[in-house]
Amino acid sequence: MKLAAISFNDNHSISMDVEGVSHIGTAQPIALDDGTWFMELLIRTATGTVALQLVANSLEELEVKSYT
Repeated sequence: MKLAAISFNDNHSISMDVEGVSHIGTAQPIALDDGTWFMELLIRTATGTVALQLVANSLEELEVKSYT
């Protein structure tokens, strides 16, 4: 069993057990009318999809980096 957990700045968090992760990826970032940027991060599993909607002040803030 694997666990996906998300923590927020106000010390709240959510978690979901996930099995069979088949894909992790991002959608193309979109510029919104107010000058902010939006992007979805998708985690596809055997039981469904976790989608995170991310909003940032600049495109650079949405850059997904690899931890190696």
